[in-house]
Amino acid sequence: MNMYGELIMEASQHKVHFLNSFFHRQLMTKGYDGVKRWTKQVDLFSKTLLLVPIHLEVHWCLVTADIARRKICLFDSQGNALRKVARNILKYLVTEATEKQRASFVSGWAMSFDEKVPQQTNENDCGVFVLEYSRCLALAQPLHFSQRDIPKIRKRIYKELCECKLREQAH
Repeated sequence: MNMYGELIMEASQHKVHFLNSFFHRQLMTKGYDGVKRWTKQVDLFSKTLLLVPIHLEVHWCLVTADIARRKICLFDSQGNALRKVARNILKYLVTEATEKQRASFVSGWAMSFDEKVPQQTNENDCGVFVLEYSRCLALAQPLHFSQRDIPKIRKRIYKELCECKLREQAH
């Protein structure tokens, strides 16, 4: 998850920031103080998009923050992720904006929980869906894939990780 996030950030020329997959759990257990150093070298508010993979016990989902539009979205391949995870990220961003004196990002955020996204039809591909959502969103590509495509997406992700580089074409 995190290695692929690194490739996504490189492919987007670092306009997109992919937070570590342990970020949300750390935020929930330790609060803002537990994660504030994670962005010491990063100005999240200079990015176009923030990608936050969320691991909930046995399921992955994705929360995104479109920084310019101040919009937080929840992407879930099973369509039932907890809305509170998106609210947790909003609360984090408001605190981060306050701490870093970025007053224009303290308020005015909108949230969307009903993103129409490709859905999984089994119990074990949620991580692949999160990586593919992340890749498509970071590269401004449409989310045109389905459960059928997951085996070849898995292969492509494996190759990209081996080559340490995202491929231009998704397929």
